[in-house]
Amino acid sequence: MASVSIRKLSYPTSEDANELLNKIEEFCSRLNGGDEDLPDGLIDKLKQMRDKLEIVKHASFSKLDTITLASLEISPGPLFLIEDKKQEIEDLGLAEIPGCLLIDTTRFLLRLVREHVATVTEAGCRILINILLLRVVSVCPGVNIIPEFPIPRTTFNPESGKYLFSGVVDFLLTKVPTEFTEFVLSDPIMALGRPGNIGEPIMTTIFEAKRDNLWAGVSQATVAAASYCKLQGLSVIRGVVTSGEQWMFFVYKRLADGTGRVLKSPQYTLGSNLEHLGFVLGLLRDSIDNATSSNLAFFTIPRGPTARLS
Repeated sequence: MASVSIRKLSYPTSEDANELLNKIEEFCSRLNGGDEDLPDGLIDKLKQMRDKLEIVKHASFSKLDTITLASLEISPGPLFLIEDKKQEIEDLGLAEIPGCLLIDTTRFLLRLVREHVATVTEAGCRILINILLLRVVSVCPGVNIIPEFPIPRTTFNPESGKYLFSGVVDFLLTKVPTEFTEFVLSDPIMALGRPGNIGEPIMTTIFEAKRDNLWAGVSQATVAAASYCKLQGLSVIRGVVTSGEQWMFFVYKRLADGTGRVLKSPQYTLGSNLEHLGFVLGLLRDSIDNATSSNLAFFTIPRGPTARLS
């Protein structure tokens, strides 16, 4: 009797998985286990496939919400701005070095986009985002912008079940020694895909672009951050969710017991006259300069045993 060999399949989407499960159940219900014409091991293989589809819940980052965070045992909390630090933050954002994109030029470009680019789509919003990111990297030596960075499938095993996530990060900002810049820019997936490809610690900040509803974007960016931390062996990573006009900052911490903690700031706007541009740029610089640090210079966190980041 011929044996059965089932090739390994990539994980389907949740919708595909449900449809495939129904087909397997329907097919199995028509089989007679005592039928001698059945290939050896067919029923066992089908049961293994069914069990695997039932156990692993697979989703892309774009499909996630706050319920997903609860399922992964990632607890949210707020970041509170230290009011006395506002001027220091703005000074950091307005600071310039030789050869950087000047703040006056940055303002000019932002006004140009506001006057001539429709930002009702995410593509339009990204033009605003690009300008701010270019300004920040121009004053932060060694920082590189990686658009559309794919994070491979990452498995989480909380008590509620097994989860598998994958997706694309809108922007990954990395700070590496300058000798690795060409490697990172020419082949970012190879350079940043796994720890050890670059022999130095990688400072990484995750950015999620959203036309609106930044709060929903935080959940997606948090799971992307948790996945990246797991792949790279990091315990802390910072991130930003933005429409280009509004900006939110967060810190994700992977805890020793396998759970996680994400603390997020309020939404900050550039202002109708770009009066808050320096402030937003200062917070951006802080997120990049301290991308994998839980030490907060400009925010405090809630008190209590569940609020700790370190």
